[in-house]
Amino acid sequence: MKVGELLELWRREVDDVAQPFLWSDDEAREYLDDAQIEAARRGRLLIDSTTTAICQITLAAGTAAYALDPRVVRINRAKITGETTPLRFCMMRDLDRTAPGWEDWSETPRIIVPDYETNKVRLVGTPDAIGTLDMTVVRLPLLTLNDDEDSIELRAEHQRNLRHWMSYRAFSKRDSETYNDQKATECLAMFEREFGKPQPAYDELWAQQYYSGDDYLGRY
Repeated sequence: MKVGELLELWRREVDDVAQPFLWSDDEAREYLDDAQIEAARRGRLLIDSTTTAICQITLAAGTAAYALDPRVVRINRAKITGETTPLRFCMMRDLDRTAPGWEDWSETPRIIVPDYETNKVRLVGTPDAIGTLDMTVVRLPLLTLNDDEDSIELRAEHQRNLRHWMSYRAFSKRDSETYNDQKATECLAMFEREFGKPQPAYDELWAQQYYSGDDYLGRY
């Protein structure tokens, strides 16, 4: 579905079809962009193995820590190109306990450490040659929705329900013609029935670090 199609649907639902609009097109597109980010983050709905800028990291000999794209929510799988076995996820405290001196290992990486540093991963051992790290990740949307011809990235069955977050934002606008706390609360509840409630930031970070690569995609 295109942005313009969903905006038209949403305007009919909130009875805002006559000029001048209560909510401008720019406001409505911002609400929709926010809705897609919120839905993807809460539901971990976007899984990606192929977008090079996000899913591939070029490795350099002697460099162990690498930055992640800021749109990466968590890593589900990581493997060095040309290797058969994916990397094993391991926390720093477990490495310190079971493999003292792990930071000094220099070889083909066998382990990935998700809690090394914010927005980075640490490989163990340190690569001794150039290579590529291929990842499967949960991520946020690739593009900002700021044009009517932009495509919504979520699966088709989820797209229409983004309008509930749009309405929540719209009815929360502090204006005598738009503010309606009861409607905003009802719309937020409908959105959360579809996409779930938000996690506190510390819980989200915990899941990203401590449940990366596990069999159940972390705790929701």
